[in-house]
Amino acid sequence: MSSTRIEQLIDDVQAAFDRPPREIEEGLDVEDAALLQLRKACRLLAGAESLRRDGYFTLVIEASFVAIERSIEFRLLERGTLQPTDLPGTHPGVYREAAAAGIVAESTAEDLADLWRDHRAKTYYQDGLAAADRADETYALASEIHSFVVGRSSQGFECLCE
Repeated sequence: MSSTRIEQLIDDVQAAFDRPPREIEEGLDVEDAALLQLRKACRLLAGAESLRRDGYFTLVIEASFVAIERSIEFRLLERGTLQPTDLPGTHPGVYREAAAAGIVAESTAEDLADLWRDHRAKTYYQDGLAAADRADETYALASEIHSFVVGRSSQGFECLCE
C-alpha cells in the first residue's frame, strides 16, 4: 500500500511522539511510574463507563481489560516488584506477574489470562461479537479488580475514580 497522505500522516504521528507532550490528559501529569499506571487505569475505567452508556461495547471490553492490566502494573510498581522498564510485554505476562507477587491467586491469574485469550482477543481480532452484557460484565470485573488493588495500596488516595 502506498499513499502520500498516509506516509505524511505517519511522519506527523512520529513527530508528535518525538516532541515533549502538550495538553497532557487530566490526572496523568505525574512523575511516579506507579501512579501513572494507577491513573491510566482510572481514566480507562472512566472512558469505558462513558463508552458503555453510548453503546460502544467493543471499546468497553478493550478498555476494561487494559484497565485491569494498568491496575495490576500499578501494584507491581508500587511494591517494587518490578521497575518501569521491566513491565511484562504480554497481556498474560501481567497476570503471571500478579500471581507471582501475590496480588492475585494463581487460579485467578490463569482465569484472567483465559478470559483475555478466549474472549478479549476473539472480540477484538476475530469473529467474537461485542454485546451489552459482555461489556457490562467485563467492566464490572475491571472495576472490582481496580478497587481491590487500590484498597490494598498505601497510595489508594491517589486514585482518580469517584
